[in-house]
Amino acid sequence: MEACYETLNTVYEIVKNDPAPHTYLCSPHEIILRQSTDWNSIQKHLDVLAAQQLVIIKQLDKIAISITHTGIAKVKALKNNFVNKNFLFPEGQKQDSNTTQ
Repeated sequence: MEACYETLNTVYEIVKNDPAPHTYLCSPHEIILRQSTDWNSIQKHLDVLAAQQLVIIKQLDKIAISITHTGIAKVKALKNNFVNKNFLFPEGQKQDSNTTQ
């Protein structure tokens, strides 16, 4: 997953349990605490995501970030398509693509 989409996923993880996740205003502090990258990198990721209209960056008293409906859809699509490269089926549970269930 591209680094900017990891940041998008972080924002999504922060807002996903809110009744209206697209209105939740994330603080930089919330994002920094959940990522291992520095703020300058996160800021670049947010700029890329804002250009793609996946997040909105608001300059209030402090910077606030909100995810858009498009951003939420993108994260869900990424999560559905993500397969860990190291994932293995437990022995005996591997499914053969030629068999029907």
